[in-house]
Amino acid sequence: MNEVLEYLFFTRTVADEFAGCLRERGLSWREQLEPVQDAWVLAVDEGISDALWDELDALYDEHALRDQQLLEQGMEDETAHSMAGIYLQLEGGRQTIAQVDPALMNRILSVLSMDELNRFLDVVVRSVEHPDDSAICQHPES
Repeated sequence: MNEVLEYLFFTRTVADEFAGCLRERGLSWREQLEPVQDAWVLAVDEGISDALWDELDALYDEHALRDQQLLEQGMEDETAHSMAGIYLQLEGGRQTIAQVDPALMNRILSVLSMDELNRFLDVVVRSVEHPDDSAICQHPES
C-alpha cells in the first residue's frame, strides 16, 4: 500500500532539480513551503509502483546530500548563511528542525557523542511536550 511521500529540500536549486526528475517520470506532485524549517516540500501523489517508489528514494538520497552541502556552503545565493540543523522527533511522529550555529554545534560535539546529544534532546523534547512542575529531588534517577 502506497502513501503520499514528502520530499523536503532546504535549497530552491535542489528542489527544482528533484521536481525535474519527477517531471521526467511523468509524476504529479504538490509543492508546499514548510514555514518552520523554511524549506520546500514536494509531495508525490500515491498510486505509483513500489519499484518507482524505491527509485525516487534513491534519487532523493542523492539530492538531499547535495542539498545539505549547498546549505552548509551557503552557495544557494549570496544572502545565504551557514547553519547546522538538529532534527527533533516530536510526539505523534512529527519532526522539526532546530537551526543551530555550526560553530556552537561543533563545540557541543567536541564533548558529547551524537548518541549523547540525541538522548539529551529527547529528554528536552519530552519535557516540553509533557511539563512536570515537581521538584527535581522527587524524580527517580533515569
